Amino acid sequence: MEFLETDFGHLAYTKHGHGKNISLLFHGFGQNMKVYEPFLDLIKEDDCYLVFDMFYHGHSSWKSINQKLTKAIWRKILLQLMDKEGFEKFNLIGYSMGGKFCLISYELFPCHVKSLLLMAPDGIKTGFWYNMATFPGFLNKLFKRVVFHPQRFFSIMDFLHSLGLLQSSLIKFVKSQMHTRTMRAQAYFTWNVFKPLKPNLKHIISVLNINQTPFTLLTGKYDKMVTSKNLRGFSSKITHLKNVELPCGHNTLIEETANFLALQKNRKLKKIKTTY
Repeated sequence: MEFLETDFGHLAYTKHGHGKNISLLFHGFGQNMKVYEPFLDLIKEDDCYLVFDMFYHGHSSWKSINQKLTKAIWRKILLQLMDKEGFEKFNLIGYSMGGKFCLISYELFPCHVKSLLLMAPDGIKTGFWYNMATFPGFLNKLFKRVVFHPQRFFSIMDFLHSLGLLQSSLIKFVKSQMHTRTMRAQAYFTWNVFKPLKPNLKHIISVLNINQTPFTLLTGKYDKMVTSKNLRGFSSKITHLKNVELPCGHNTLIEETANFLALQKNRKLKKIKTTY
């Protein structure tokens, strides 16, 4: 395991492969770098995957909750990483929260990015939980109370579900992410520190269309958190975007994407063989 020691925190990552075709892989909230193990079989001879633990996840740490992670700071961190590992061009691969980091990385370094592969990315259509975390003043204090004393809040959610006002999938997701006090603390600290990270979608769409950067967007057919329909306002404006919907839900999308890419790779190899 490698560590990027920055002025703001320690970013942990592992390197897989020794090629010059660099890919940066970012996981979702509540996960760590291990979720990308299904991707490791996809590595070719010229590839090198840098797979990260995001701050407040896995082996990565952030120095102070009072220091927000801004775009300017993220730019400094990426520049430091590029200098340490000796690369300028790279691919971006991200799932859920990691997809938002990919979008912002592209916004900051559009001429350095060779391709994007995003799976149910956050940051395009903001969800309920992100909104809660960014409420101002006393409402943000209320959110903190919910995180550390969730019993009454969960009871309210169950009541709203009984009235048909909340989907079962949303309740299941929230409870799975806030099951223990440690997980609830992780949620609070992550959402508060990452608050300033909002991709400028209009600018990103414009640059994507100008640069024609290869872009694959994957969603799960049974995903209730991030749907193809919710992303359509973004994806429909990118002329060359490849849209893929897989027969899965939100939680299995990384594994299903790896299977899909492996199948595509095998088909290409067979096609090449038949031409000789």
